[in-house]
Amino acid sequence: MLMRMKGHNGLSPCRMCKIKGLHIPNSRATTHYVPLDRQQHPDVVDTPAETTVMKYDPADLPLRQHDEIIEMGRQVQQASTNAEAKRLAKEYGVKGVPILSFIRSVQLPWSFPFDFMHLIFKNLVPNLIQLWTNDFKDLGSADDPFVIRPTVWQAVGAATASCGPTIPYSFCSRPQNITTDKSQCTADAWSFWLQYIAPVILENRFTEDKYYRHFIDLVKLVRTCLQFEMQKNDVEFVRRGFEQWVERYEQ
Repeated sequence: MLMRMKGHNGLSPCRMCKIKGLHIPNSRATTHYVPLDRQQHPDVVDTPAETTVMKYDPADLPLRQHDEIIEMGRQVQQASTNAEAKRLAKEYGVKGVPILSFIRSVQLPWSFPFDFMHLIFKNLVPNLIQLWTNDFKDLGSADDPFVIRPTVWQAVGAATASCGPTIPYSFCSRPQNITTDKSQCTADAWSFWLQYIAPVILENRFTEDKYYRHFIDLVKLVRTCLQFEMQKNDVEFVRRGFEQWVERYEQ
C-alpha cells in the first residue's frame, strides 16, 4: 500500500520484477498468476514469440528499477481520465508515486523487505496442502501422483493433532487437526508444522517419493531463511534453491 503497487490484480503483479501475469485458463477470476514457463498457456500459444516471453529465467528476471517505478507512477497520476489511469495502473502494476519516495534514502523496491509470513506460511503452505488434497483451483485430478488419498490425509491430520501433548507451549500453540480445523491455523502454527511435524508425518505418504523430497527441499530453504545468522554460501543456497524449487514445482 505504501509503495503504491497494485499487486496481484495488476498485469505486472510483482513489486520486485516485471514478470507478466496471466489469467487462470477457463476462469473468471480477476487475479493473475506468474508461471515461469508459459509456453502451453492458451493466451501465449498463438502469440508470436518475438512479442512475448515464452519462459522466464528465474536467475535473470527483468527487475524493476527505482526511477522506472517513479516514472510509471507519474504517468498514472497525470493520466487525462480515470479510465486511462486505471488502464496504466493495471499494465504497470503501479498506482502512483509513493510519498516515501521523496525520502532520498528510500530506493524502490529494495527498501521494502518481503512479507515472509504471508508469502510462505499463510499462502504457500496452505496452497501446497490444497494441491496435495486435490482442492487447488481445479488443477489436476484425484489420480495425480502428487495427490494424497483422503484416508491418508485424514491420518496426517489426526497425527498432527495428537502430537500436541508432547510439544512445549513455548514452541508453538497446540497443533490443530489440519484436516478438520485448517482455518484455525495461524502463521506461527504453519511455520512449526512445516519445519518440525510435516517432515515426519508426510514421509511415505505420497505415491511417488519425489514429491516428498521436493517438500523437504522447501523445508531446508525455509529453515535457512530463518537462521539468526547467515553466511555467503547460505545466501547462494537460498537464491539457487528457490529457483530450482519453483522450476521443479512447475514440472
